[in-house]
Amino acid sequence: MAETEPTQTLQLEAEPPPAHRRIGPYQVLRELSHGGMGTVFLAARADDQYQKRVAIKVVKAGMDSEDDVRHFRRERQILASLDHPNIARLLDGGVTDQRLPYFVMEFVQGQTIEEYCDHRGLSVADRLRLFRDVCSAVQYAHRNLIVHRDIKPGNIMVTADGVPKLLDFGIAKLLNPELAGEAATATGLVMTPEFASPEQARGELITTATDVYSLGVVLYRLLTGHHPYVMKGRSAVDIARSVIEAEPEKPSTAVARTEEDIRPGGQAITAATVSRTREGTPEKLRRRLQGDLDNIVLMALRKEPHRRYPSVEAFSEDIERYLEGRPVLAGKGSWSYRMAKFVRRNALAVAAAVVAFVLVAGFGVAMAFQSSRTSRALATAERERLTAERVSSFLVDLFKVSDPSVAKGNAVTAREILDTGSAKIEAGLEDQPAVRATLMETMGRVYDNLGLYDRALPLLQEALEIRRGVHGTDHVDVAASLNALANLRLHKGDYAGAEPLAREALAMRRKLLGSESPDVAASLNLLANLLRDKGDYTGAELLYREALAIRRKLVGNENKDVALILNNLGNVLWGKGDLKGAERFYREAVAILRKVLGNDHPSTAFCLVNLGGVLVEEGDYTGAAPLFQEALAIQRKALGNEHPDVAHTLQGLAIVRTFRGDYAGAEPLIREAIAIDRKALGNEHPRLGEALATLAELLQEERDYSGAERLYREALAMRRKTIGGDDPFDAYILNDLATLLVDKGDYAGAEPIAREALAMRRKLGNESRDVGTSLATLADVLVHRHAKPEEAQALAREALAIRRKALPDQHPEIANSEKVLGTCLTEEHRFAEAEPLLLASYATFKTRRGAATRDTRDSLERIVSLYEAWGKPETAAQYKALLPNPATNASAK
Repeated sequence: MAETEPTQTLQLEAEPPPAHRRIGPYQVLRELSHGGMGTVFLAARADDQYQKRVAIKVVKAGMDSEDDVRHFRRERQILASLDHPNIARLLDGGVTDQRLPYFVMEFVQGQTIEEYCDHRGLSVADRLRLFRDVCSAVQYAHRNLIVHRDIKPGNIMVTADGVPKLLDFGIAKLLNPELAGEAATATGLVMTPEFASPEQARGELITTATDVYSLGVVLYRLLTGHHPYVMKGRSAVDIARSVIEAEPEKPSTAVARTEEDIRPGGQAITAATVSRTREGTPEKLRRRLQGDLDNIVLMALRKEPHRRYPSVEAFSEDIERYLEGRPVLAGKGSWSYRMAKFVRRNALAVAAAVVAFVLVAGFGVAMAFQSSRTSRALATAERERLTAERVSSFLVDLFKVSDPSVAKGNAVTAREILDTGSAKIEAGLEDQPAVRATLMETMGRVYDNLGLYDRALPLLQEALEIRRGVHGTDHVDVAASLNALANLRLHKGDYAGAEPLAREALAMRRKLLGSESPDVAASLNLLANLLRDKGDYTGAELLYREALAIRRKLVGNENKDVALILNNLGNVLWGKGDLKGAERFYREAVAILRKVLGNDHPSTAFCLVNLGGVLVEEGDYTGAAPLFQEALAIQRKALGNEHPDVAHTLQGLAIVRTFRGDYAGAEPLIREAIAIDRKALGNEHPRLGEALATLAELLQEERDYSGAERLYREALAMRRKTIGGDDPFDAYILNDLATLLVDKGDYAGAEPIAREALAMRRKLGNESRDVGTSLATLADVLVHRHAKPEEAQALAREALAIRRKALPDQHPEIANSEKVLGTCLTEEHRFAEAEPLLLASYATFKTRRGAATRDTRDSLERIVSLYEAWGKPETAAQYKALLPNPATNASAK
């Protein structure tokens, strides 16, 4: 529920009706609104339990039968479980003394979405982004089997900081769950005629497609300032007839209309007033809406439900495609349309590709010229001519893939261009091996950058073989091929195959180029990446710092390569447990990249992801989320939706949402990441193992223990098969698997796994925060086994000391150690010592991760056990009442 006035102080107005002076424990302050389904009041708690203003909707008389009240109580709990940042929460409910059901909702102070956009003069793009947040809320409810039925601008409020909140979610369903199958006329009470779908107006079955239609009407108004149909002064019957029969104007045409605003007190709407708050001029707004946006909105407004977008998510994704300049589902399917989109979206990349190939061609011509200088003049001229013809022919044939008779399907993709080019290289240029090798390496690197590793491998291997045949064992081109092939094998997770190639390339470059060459710095950086991924942080740091010194001496500090080395140093410090040091390096890298490459470059996104990751480790989920979201938008636009870097960012964002208790928001992200990794990397890549472990962690939070255990074990087996059994991330999986077995009650099975993880982590030093994590896990296992209490307490105290030294106050990992130590002390009946630790743990988890997460619930359960063992049943009961109801899950039982 919402307040549209911007005032901060709410004054008590007219005396409320006697029946509503007090509603349950709430004191009515004043009426906010009145409608066909009831009255909404502003109220506050009147029993001194806490101070909070709320909105209370009292249902109109006539909804007070026994069936109505029973349905109301059953459905109230379902709605109360809707936990989404863009949905106003249902907080409470009950029945008044007059047996009228009421709902207590979050009070949202702000403006309707239309008012917010118009008052701030938001552009079309900004309106679309805000609208996508609303779509996210509706899709979340649909996944929870709830249809809104009454989406309209008045039910979408936007707070002062730009967060949209959807109100009255599911009220119609709450009042009468059978309404979906009954007739609902244009004068019925469960819809607003101006925003109702044709099937609502006809009294037909209500599905999620109904909400798609209503969202389409809202978007139409946000973009044009007009309603799809003329509404002012028309009866409900006439409105329903228009909704059922009339076809809406294209938004780009509607902006030229002049009509009265249907909102109370609204002014005349003209092309000038509409465009002034959107794009500046009527013609500019018309051009902006023409084409894709016309098609998107009209697809959502189709009369037949099955011809609309199949889901709100699909609707929102099509808007995202538009914002990113990609072809939209609602757009024309012609080749020319998709080709135009491809060129506009990738203008810089296409230009860069052409320049790159021209440079390669020039390089090939130069090499051919150089190799034939000692030949006769006629032979030299002929060789030049043939080389130029070969390269020119190659480039012309390569880009013939853009011809619709050659292209596969409607979309012309960079992958198709590369595939055509690589096939032509493999089939030709045998008489010019140097040019052939250069082109192969160039295309192999592009495939590698696109995450198409299996396509890159044969090209880079053959380029190396050709260059060794042409130049011998010591040559700068041979070193370049060695470096490129080592980089590819590192990306594939083949550390054993990558390391000798990287070391050979570094030694060759030092010998041929000296110690201060940029190529030497590149090889140092690559070998350091390899050592870091193997867990040798000390060796990696030395190499990174040497590479950084070379780069800074050669190019200064404001350089892309300098920034990427700073980023890599951040990775090393993160691995060593120095989170603040890592954060400083990441922030410096991001600042440089924003300056030299801009905000939309994949390298900028790469560093944003790492900065977001270290903030997650520091417990700053609020700070991390927007970094992941920004990086994801950059990567989807620059790399497409199937690149491994996109998967990695999706995984990071899923972790943030998991830690904040948004399981429904996290699961589709991590499942998309896994699908991308499987397609791009295969089924045995270490990064796929990391993604599987992240999904396992989510399932563990959701109490799907059997599913989580299966994934943890699959991830562990996969990584050990590819990179051996001593990788730092394997210790992470082992530790989480041990915590899962504790959750299942399998303490005997958990102990050896927890000890293995601790032993692996102690090899990296005894004071790292990862060691603290494993110490706490093993202590928890022992205390649950009621075995070795002295060892358990000693481990718990060591874990807490390490984490307090390494982490900021109120970090969730500190809370975890406090919880475990508190449990150990409870077991020894040292209740007074245990109490502050357990209470502090609970407070931290509730504040940082939310009330319904596994860690918060576990801390609360241990507080209950403390007071029960202490002989304080009343206090135990108070905390027990705070426990959330666990989701019903067969695997959790």
